[in-house]
Amino acid sequence: MGFSSDIMHDFVSKEITSIYSSYDGWKITSRTTGNGYDRIAVLERRVDGHRECKKILVTFAKDVSAAQLEELRTPEPTRDGTLTRSSYAVMVPANASPKSVPQGISLLSMHSFAFEGKELVWVKKPVRKEEEAKAAA
Repeated sequence: MGFSSDIMHDFVSKEITSIYSSYDGWKITSRTTGNGYDRIAVLERRVDGHRECKKILVTFAKDVSAAQLEELRTPEPTRDGTLTRSSYAVMVPANASPKSVPQGISLLSMHSFAFEGKELVWVKKPVRKEEEAKAAA
């Protein structure tokens, strides 16, 4: 389930599943975008006889291109002919402020990755032993 090609995508997949839980009926699939490294997570579930689809563009860049937004908005095919309620989101690293994301598309921030200046960094959880050593000093 979810992303499986890269450790960075594995961390992001965990973040997405913490927001959109399988307990709420969400099923997650992913696919690569035309950009190559970026992904689109497709979350689907049935609610009250309707099919709900949430598409999330996962990018590790500061800016989102118009081509990526166009690919995000491409409707998912339905196999059974039911009407689909679609919504869209873009997930970017923390401290990125993509101004190109239009209103109507949710902007999600990653907790595992952030920009420090122009550099993309992995945000690690602090190790408890280090915290205790700093507090003791």
